[in-house]
Amino acid sequence: MFIGNVEVKGLARLAPMAGISNAAYRIIARECGSALTTSEEIDATGLTRKNSKTRYDIAKYLPEEKPIALQILGSNAETLVPGAQWLQDRGADIIDLNMGCPVPKITKTGRGSAMMRDVKKTSEILKAMRKVITVPFTIKIRSGWDQEHLNAVEVSKMAEDIGVDAITVHPRTRAQRFTGLSTWDMIAQVVDAVSIPITGNGDVKSMSDARKMQMATGCQSVMIGRAAIGKPWIFDETFEDLSPEDKYDYQTRVIDRHMPLIMEHFPEKVGLIQMQRHLSWYAGGRDRVRSFRVELFATRTYDEARSVFDRYWESVNPAVSKQPHLVAV
Repeated sequence: MFIGNVEVKGLARLAPMAGISNAAYRIIARECGSALTTSEEIDATGLTRKNSKTRYDIAKYLPEEKPIALQILGSNAETLVPGAQWLQDRGADIIDLNMGCPVPKITKTGRGSAMMRDVKKTSEILKAMRKVITVPFTIKIRSGWDQEHLNAVEVSKMAEDIGVDAITVHPRTRAQRFTGLSTWDMIAQVVDAVSIPITGNGDVKSMSDARKMQMATGCQSVMIGRAAIGKPWIFDETFEDLSPEDKYDYQTRVIDRHMPLIMEHFPEKVGLIQMQRHLSWYAGGRDRVRSFRVELFATRTYDEARSVFDRYWESVNPAVSKQPHLVAV
């Protein structure tokens, strides 16, 4: 699939997730097989106010991530236009506008999925952004605000007419947030309504699910979000066919690669929090995980956190564990 002139090599890719899909984790996902990845949401106001955390931490990406999509979040042209321009000047290969975040603190300010409520206003914002964006321009949307306002098709047609190059559809409403089942039929409706590439997102928990979504909806690409947390190997088609021992070895290699990336690219205080979170997610639903997490989140240094994890991880090694079936989660 091509988004403008950018080729997306592979069916599935990591979805943008605030606080999770940072540069270190995007690298890991790419190395496990994710196609082109997208940054976590970058606040347009923070960009225009020259906030250092927004510009140089959240918007940070690594050379080996190219091509990369940088996702911007805002509610008006006054910040979104210069913010998108700044990201483009920083080397973004694709600019993606977040029109799907359902979190109340975002929507109450008119950002995220709230942009789907006023299609006319949003169309003017997209027009203004399109005038300055010379790289491919994409949006990520939901089914609509709630069940009484399912307007993904209307919004998609409007965006295509303005010149948006591709759209990602998460077929839940803002009201659903992340609960209930996503309605894949909404993705199919958008695919039928427009001619630009559509990416599907929602309730995809494996590469098998990704292929099912593509077959059921006609979408050209699939994003995987929450199911990839703690399981970046979800993007590797070969993983599920491995033996428990080989899965454990694969997971160990990924973890050993990920932790130094965190240490290298984050200040120690922030990095420790990132390490604790990801090590907790990597532990998954294995045996004795609750007591392990209590001990993990009590650590105060990188070395302490890694030592606690290594002891626990060795205890679930299928070569020595009494419950090897719990290794692959």
